[in-house]
Amino acid sequence: MTVRRKASFSPSSIYLVPLLQLGVSLLLSAIILVFGTLYAVSVLLGGLICLVGNAVFIWRFFRRGNSQSARDLLSDAYQGAFSKMLLTTLLFVIVLVAFEELKILLLFVGFIAAQAVNWISPLLMKRQIYK
Repeated sequence: MTVRRKASFSPSSIYLVPLLQLGVSLLLSAIILVFGTLYAVSVLLGGLICLVGNAVFIWRFFRRGNSQSARDLLSDAYQGAFSKMLLTTLLFVIVLVAFEELKILLLFVGFIAAQAVNWISPLLMKRQIYK
């Protein structure tokens, strides 16, 4: 018989995700810098777009603290997700209009690399979540 441990989720562990995204974006950008500044900036901007969207979602979701009703949590989750999608779209439009010579493929590579942190971070933070 396996014993299941209860997840003790702490909001402080979720704040590591934007830091990991920043680290991945900076590292990937530094690696791509070998090919040129424009390439590195394209990757970095894509990563930052993802980071800002996730940071807004985290702020919207955890702004009231832990003592919330289920209705408030659901409302904050929807508001956070909507804010994240709207801001991410807006930032992509601004970056694509402001930087015409940007390497679009690398912009999306940077975004996807930073987004991949969301998929991998639960594995990295497993020890913090389960106590």
